[in-house]
Amino acid sequence: MRPAAWVLVLGLTATALGLAQTAPPGDVREEAVTYLSDGLRVKARVFWPAGEGPRPAVLFNHGGVSGLSEGTLDRCRELAQAGYVVFASSYRGEDGSEGVVEVAKGEVNDVLAGLEWLRKHPRVDPGRIGAVGTSHGALVSLLAASRTDRIKALVFAYGVADIYAWYAYLRRTGQLGNDALTRRTYGDGPQSRPESFRIRHGLGAVAKLPPSMPVLILQGAKDTVVPLEQAQALAKALEARQQPYRLLVYPNSAHGFLINRKTLRKQGEGSAAYRESLQAWDALLGFLRENL
Repeated sequence: MRPAAWVLVLGLTATALGLAQTAPPGDVREEAVTYLSDGLRVKARVFWPAGEGPRPAVLFNHGGVSGLSEGTLDRCRELAQAGYVVFASSYRGEDGSEGVVEVAKGEVNDVLAGLEWLRKHPRVDPGRIGAVGTSHGALVSLLAASRTDRIKALVFAYGVADIYAWYAYLRRTGQLGNDALTRRTYGDGPQSRPESFRIRHGLGAVAKLPPSMPVLILQGAKDTVVPLEQAQALAKALEARQQPYRLLVYPNSAHGFLINRKTLRKQGEGSAAYRESLQAWDALLGFLRENL
């Protein structure tokens, strides 16, 4: 991967990009596990590809705060069909895990504990483990990668990088919630909860990333939840540090396009948004093949 690349993907067809077709159902074995994180019993799903011997692995860190969605599980199965062991944590407070949702705080510890679970398993190559994060999981992945040198590649899909700018954006656009979780996490903003914002600031973690760890940023230009400026800010910070990265922007895609493929498919397999979902997934697979 070149030290820095910023690409706007415009009007490319699946054929032009050489997209791999969706893999047919393979001999993927799914396992429900419970592991310890900060003394909490946390649930996870592990997806095992066919074959023997140590395999590269992926920590798939989901978006939202409601557990593992159907779309997330589908993408995990596809990664396993491609030959990766996939570890998908439900994080604390979700899907029956102990604890409460903390939003990119304790969840980071949950991912790091999952990383150690993978590293100790005989079917996993401990030197070939990457992280894929979407939305909330993208920020969790970035923060986790800043605290270890054992994550060898990172995919950051439509995640929040600048928590201060994002909070201001949500207030400006009338999207800031007033629910108990939002109030507990952010209070009345950075001035009232400075430490809460500091620990969730992705740009602040960039300086602590392993210098040679490559980053793939995937972003939809029509994302109104996490706007394009967030991906651009992360790319700028990585470039300033000379961190190897690639930014791919999909002009017809909104938030969740990597996961919501079934919904996008209902618009028609020829729709631009559906094609971009496939393009982004193919880019992700190529990135993992190149770096794990």
